[in-house]
Amino acid sequence: MRNKFNFRFFATVSDRGQIFIPKVLQDYFGIKRRDKVAFIVKDDGSVVFTKTKQQEIGFAGDEEGVNKS
Repeated sequence: MRNKFNFRFFATVSDRGQIFIPKVLQDYFGIKRRDKVAFIVKDDGSVVFTKTKQQEIGFAGDEEGVNKS
């Protein structure tokens, strides 16, 4: 079981709509170049950020998601 931490980071969105993931979060989640990450918006408006596993790709909102509009 992972230790529970409270992280709070701020990011600036670039002109191209990109954000920088701080190194400490990259290390914590094991994120490497070209890995996929997920931003999951909850009902209360909060956003959950996580590294995705290959079998999780394809949820709504992903580039291959089923509910594209």
